[in-house]
Order: sequence, then structure tokens, then C-alpha cells
Amino acid sequence: MARKSNFDRDEKLVQAMKLFWQKGYGNTAISDLIDTLQINRFSLYNAFGDKQNLYYEALEKYLTKVSFPALSSLENEHASLEELEQFLKQFAELQRLNNCGCFMQNALVEHAGTDDTVLQKGHFLFDHLISIISNAIARAQRQNKLRASHDSHALAQLILTQMQGMRVLGKAKRIEDLDSALTTLLLLIKS
Repeated sequence: MARKSNFDRDEKLVQAMKLFWQKGYGNTAISDLIDTLQINRFSLYNAFGDKQNLYYEALEKYLTKVSFPALSSLENEHASLEELEQFLKQFAELQRLNNCGCFMQNALVEHAGTDDTVLQKGHFLFDHLISIISNAIARAQRQNKLRASHDSHALAQLILTQMQGMRVLGKAKRIEDLDSALTTLLLLIKS
């Protein structure tokens, strides 16, 4: 029978999330986890299983603690052009401030499509983004704020692609390019 841990598992999971986010899976050693979480190896394995399972839990924590809360304005059933524009501006600002990029994007790049669990989590996030962005665009089209001739789903896919590029520009500290990309993207959406 496993002993009950004497630490806050969720707190340690958040710490692991930040470490994996910063260093990646491959560059994070068990010793890094032990040092960062300040628990011994036995407690680490007892609480989280192996490193890979902890990584998957950290990705899930990232989605529920970081990604999805940032989408609340777009998930609103009344979200339209104003909410989409504000979301994209806030998104760009985050890229200026956070040089770690997106943990999910980092995981997808690091695992290069070879880890089905990472792919599944990535697809879930991207599908959700496309859906809520597409809904906001369609709503704006019905309100005559955007041209109805553009396919809302295809435009949402373009925005998602641009967002991923903006993340890379932020990591590369190409702030002028990031700002220009945002301005151009907003012009394209409204044209």
C-alpha cells in the first residue's frame, strides 16, 4: 500500500509543468525534477509514476491552468470581432513577455509527431482554438463587421497558423516582426 504524500501534489505538478515548459522533456533529468520539486526520487515516482507520465500530466495542467483560461473571452457565446481582436493583441503581448513560448507547441516540436499522447493534446487545443475563432468570425460576419465572403473556418485556420509563428517570433525576440505580423493579420481579417 502506497504511503500518503506529505506535500501538495498539485503544487508539485505546477512546478514540474514550469520546468518542462522551460527545458523540454529531453533536457529535463530526473535530478532536475527532484531538485525543483524538492522531493526525493521515491516520492516523485510514488506520486507521479515515471517521468513520461509526469510530463503528460504537466501538459494537461498547462492546458487547464494556462491555455484554456486565456480563451474565456473567445468562448463567450457573444464573442465577435472586438473579442477576437483583443484576444490577438493580448496573445501578441504574451509572446513579447514570455520567452519560453507555448509549452504545447514546444512539446509538439520536440516530439516531432512521434508521441501520440502529445499529438492528441495538441490536436485538442488547436481544434478548440479553430472552433472558437471560427465562431467569433462567423458572428462578426452576421453582424456585418467582417466580409461574409471569407470562409470563417479557413480564416480561423490561418489565424491559428499565424499565432504559432508569432510564438516563434516572440521566442526569437523578434518583437518588431511580431508587431508587424499582428498588424498585418488584423488588416487581413478585416479586409
